[in-house]
Amino acid sequence: MSENKSEITKNGFLLLSRYRGAVMGMAAIMIFVFHGWISVIPKSPNAVISFLHDTEFFIRRVSYFGVDIFFLISGMGLTYAIKKDPLPKFYYRRLRRIYLPYLAAVLVSTFINKWSFLTFLGHATGYTFYAEHVNSYCWFVPAIITFYIFFPLYCKAFDKAKNKFVFTTLVILIWLAISIAVAGFMRIDLYSFTNRIPVFITGIYFGYLAQRKDEIVFKARHYLLLIFTLAIGLFLYYVYVFLGFSLFLPEGKLFLPNIIMSVSLSLLVAKLIDILMRRVTVLGKIVNYALGFWGKFSLELYLVYICLLVPFFGMFVLALSKYHLTALPVNLIVFAISSAIAWTAAHAFQYFWKLVELPFSHKKTETK
Repeated sequence: MSENKSEITKNGFLLLSRYRGAVMGMAAIMIFVFHGWISVIPKSPNAVISFLHDTEFFIRRVSYFGVDIFFLISGMGLTYAIKKDPLPKFYYRRLRRIYLPYLAAVLVSTFINKWSFLTFLGHATGYTFYAEHVNSYCWFVPAIITFYIFFPLYCKAFDKAKNKFVFTTLVILIWLAISIAVAGFMRIDLYSFTNRIPVFITGIYFGYLAQRKDEIVFKARHYLLLIFTLAIGLFLYYVYVFLGFSLFLPEGKLFLPNIIMSVSLSLLVAKLIDILMRRVTVLGKIVNYALGFWGKFSLELYLVYICLLVPFFGMFVLALSKYHLTALPVNLIVFAISSAIAWTAAHAFQYFWKLVELPFSHKKTETK
């Protein structure tokens, strides 16, 4: 990045852009906690231990909004990517990054579950996502590919808008009005997908703010407001999920707390890493590198969870009693194995594309 350190420190959106790899890594860990974390703190009549158990359970459930952070950061990253390449190359790079890991995951799941060829084809093409149920198989990938497809068209309208904030707000309000209007006849499960549109659009707006030449200064009061906003999001999540509160939309009603939590937490984490980098440099580098490490293969890690962790979750629970392990070591072992598989797969995919693109790179060299 061309911005100097003082500018990055002041501008929260630039901070989020600078540390987006670490934020993606955090989101990947959150998804693991949601899908595969075995409770460490047992139920107990003791009030303190009971509170800690309930808190752990709440953290596991609320970690689902790590997916919303993926959408937020993806929208932000696309605003940079669209400016680097012509449209065909933009689409190629996006699909290259996401589809090969997805296809590999479908193949593995087909082998494990003994799916028919038609079932494999339905998941591999995303047909089941649209025609049957969004949760047919790994809904995130067909959803983000859909966003990729429509992003350049949205970006054209966004670029022409004089006031980007007003434009973004109007689009989200229009989305909300349409979502309410179609509630009577649209498949309910589709809301789990369409309710991610606002956070993705917000990410696009954040990408624009990060690239503005004029400085956007974040002060202490702004971060205090973000902490307060995160608390509101967590409270809303609690009343929505645990108390059955509903607002506007039938299923996937968590669009409001999810967008509040994903935006506030992402900005706060980016700022926290920046503070550590400046004041406790060694610790800051360790945190940034560690989270960034998982951020580099967050997609593969997510797919490993879906392919291996969820189907074999019962096996890991059985290991608790069979091998006399406590929950925490099992959690750490499973996470380490998942990370190793995902890291290996990510490097294998990179090597594959290098082999595929090698002849074309030679042709470009010869032409020059």
